[in-house]
Parts: sequence; C-alpha cells; structure tokens
Amino acid sequence: MLRNVKFVPVYFAALLILGYSLPARAQYGGSQQSNPPAQSEMHHGQHGNRLDWLSKELNLTDEQKAKVKPILDDQEKQMHAIRDDNSLNQEQKHEKMMKIHETTHSQINANLTPDQQKKFAELKEQHMGQQKGNPPDQSK
Repeated sequence: MLRNVKFVPVYFAALLILGYSLPARAQYGGSQQSNPPAQSEMHHGQHGNRLDWLSKELNLTDEQKAKVKPILDDQEKQMHAIRDDNSLNQEQKHEKMMKIHETTHSQINANLTPDQQKKFAELKEQHMGQQKGNPPDQSK
C-alpha cells in the first residue's frame, strides 16, 4: 500500500500532462472549427491548454505566461524522453517523472506572487485528493 502511495505524484503528473495534451492534440490535428481560440494558441506548442488553464486559475500576467511556457515545454520534453527510454524500468521512470514534476512546480512557483503561490498549492492539493479518491480539502 505504501509503495502505491509513493507514486501518486507521478500518476498526477502523468494524468495532468495527458489530460491537457490529449485535447490539445485532438484540436490541433482534428476539427479546425471546433474551438478557434484554442486553435490560435496551438502555434505556441501543445501546452497551450495547460498554460491557458494555469493562466485562468492563477490570473497570470503576460510576463508570467512568458516565463511559465518554457518551463512547461521543458517538462514535456523531459517526460517524453523518459517514456521513450527503454533502458529504464517502470519504477525508475516513475521516480524520474516525479522529480521532473517537483522541479517544474518549484520553477512555476518561483514566478508567482504569494497569493498565486497559495492558489497553486491549493490546486495541487485538490488534484492530489482527487487522485487518491478523496474529496479535496477534507482536512479543513
């Protein structure tokens, strides 16, 4: 049981990436009329939706968006490299992905105001609670 709990952040990271990249890929490669605003942002890379989501949730400034975008792009590249690395076993991949996820969160957090940092922490906590099958914020 404890071993499975250890990988919850990795599962969260994978689901977060998958959850935001699949709709973006579907929009980018599929119907061009379904969501024109998202389409126009896809030229910024496949993390347009994740960046948009963070921007909306945290009310990011244009300057913050410009700093966060390369962080998300770098995370995606690193995650793909790990997934494609056949020399690593599943546990090693999970450990590396967890470290990348933690680093990404730290880098994003460093570009946020104190209020945004608080909201970001709350969002992460909500997602973690959902991943564990618990309602968010049950300790409060």
